[in-house]
Parts: sequence; C-alpha cells; structure tokens
Amino acid sequence: MEIRHLQMVKEVACCGNLTKAADRLYLTQSALSHQLKEIEGFFNTQLFIRDKKQMRLTDAGAVVLEAAEKILQEVAETKAKVKCLTDKDSGAVRLCTECYTSYHWLSGFLRAYRDIYPKVDVKIDIEATHFAEQHLLENKIDVAILEDSSNPKLTFTPLFQDEFMAIVAPDHGWAGRDWVEIEEFADQNYVMYNIPEEESSNFKMLYKNSRPQRLYKMTLTEAILEMVKAGMGVAVLPNWIVRPYLKSGELAAVSLTRQRLLRTWYAATLKNKQHAPYTDAFIEKLASYMKELDGYAVLCSA
Repeated sequence: MEIRHLQMVKEVACCGNLTKAADRLYLTQSALSHQLKEIEGFFNTQLFIRDKKQMRLTDAGAVVLEAAEKILQEVAETKAKVKCLTDKDSGAVRLCTECYTSYHWLSGFLRAYRDIYPKVDVKIDIEATHFAEQHLLENKIDVAILEDSSNPKLTFTPLFQDEFMAIVAPDHGWAGRDWVEIEEFADQNYVMYNIPEEESSNFKMLYKNSRPQRLYKMTLTEAILEMVKAGMGVAVLPNWIVRPYLKSGELAAVSLTRQRLLRTWYAATLKNKQHAPYTDAFIEKLASYMKELDGYAVLCSA
C-alpha cells in the first residue's frame, strides 16, 4: 500500500463516485478502479459498496478513511517542516537567553533582521531560560545567549559585556563608594527576583557562607528598584538596567570588589550542526547590533 492508495480512498469517499474522484486525481477511471482493487486486496475486505454510480463506505472503509486522513495530514505537515528546514530564505530561529527577565533588545534587532529575512520566524523559548545550554545541546533551540563559553560542543560568538553592580538608595552608606566587598552584604537586607535562591548565581556568590539580614523576593524588576529606592534593602543588577535611575539620581550603583564583576555574553550554537544561512545571518547581525549599542545590551538579569 502506498500514499496514493490513501489519497484515492479519501477522494472517492469525498466525491461519492469514481468518475469525479478520477478527475480530481488526474487518473483514468480504469486506473482508479485498479488502485481500489489493490487496497481492498491489501486489507482483504471490501471498502466501498458500489450502488449504481454511487460509492458508499463500508464499516471497514470508514476505518481506513479515518486513518488515511490522519496519515495524509501528518505527511503534509512533515513535508512543510522539512521544506522550512531546507529553504534558504524561510524557516525559524529558536532562541533563548540564559536570563531571568526580558528581551528588550529583540524588537529593535528584529526590525533590521526582518528586512533581510522577512520569511524567518524568531521563536522565543521562555521555558528554557534556566536550561538554555542543555536545550541547545538537545537541539531544542538553535541559538542560546550564554555567559559561559567553555563547552567544547558549542561555537561561541561574543556579543557584549555588562557589569553586575550593587544598587542602593542615594542616602545609603555605600553610595559614593568605588566598590564594596562581598562580605559586606551579610549586614544588609537583600532584594532579589522571586526565584529559588539556589537558582540565583548572584545570591550564591553573595551569601555563600552567610544569610542576609532580611530577604525580599520580587517578581518584577520595577518592584525591586522601588524597594531599593525606599531603603528596604540592596540589590545586585546589571548596569544597563539602572542607567535611567542613576542619571536621575533616584538610585546609586557601586562596583562589586575592586576587580568588578564583569560578564561577557555569547551567542552559542551547536558546533557539529549545519545551520541554515538565515541562522548564521541572525548571529552575525545580532553581534553587529550589540556592538553598535556599545554594551548597552538589554538582555536580562540573573
């Protein structure tokens, strides 16, 4: 049995007679009758009752028709997916960042990218946020934005660098200092995102051997900043996220240690995977876009 037999069953059932079905399949009536005999021989049962010029499904024919419709739909969807994978100008780029908050850079970048590849859909996998590298290794996404560039199975393209800083109220004792030591956080209330402490690299770094005086967890960045402005505690965030507040004087930022806590972000892809041209162009254009922003990348915070 072949796909053509299933297509024949579907058309005969839809048209109700062999003549119309043959026309729609661009076959002679004799060829169609031959196909019907073949598939009935395959199932060893009658699929249609021939009533004058009408063709009516038997119970077995109804079962075969139901299966044929599912199989033909699956084949059509599979062909479409394969076409997207092999089409040089259309398809999808599955993306995730190893972050917690947002993708503010995306809208501006996509405008430029879509001018070149208007038929490429950029799909964001939010669920992979804390498992971006693993999802990339399992080929569940095409591009991951990571800060760790050590995995030998991946290829890394540098994008930009940012700095984690201690964020405090303007009248806080740390305001105006050049840096603070990690140990000093033990004497402070700490404000962080509403995630498990073991999933926050910042919390584990700051409180490896201690606990904050009081811990506040907030869902939104804006809520964290409002808590800090109110003097309820200190936070650690990337420098780009607080620049407007530093400019207005609503908040102050202090480097973490004399060496500063800098991060370099990379666009990572599977090293042994052949990528579509639009995926390679996505990374190339993203790197150029971030360079033009001169580090004012708005990717995420941990």
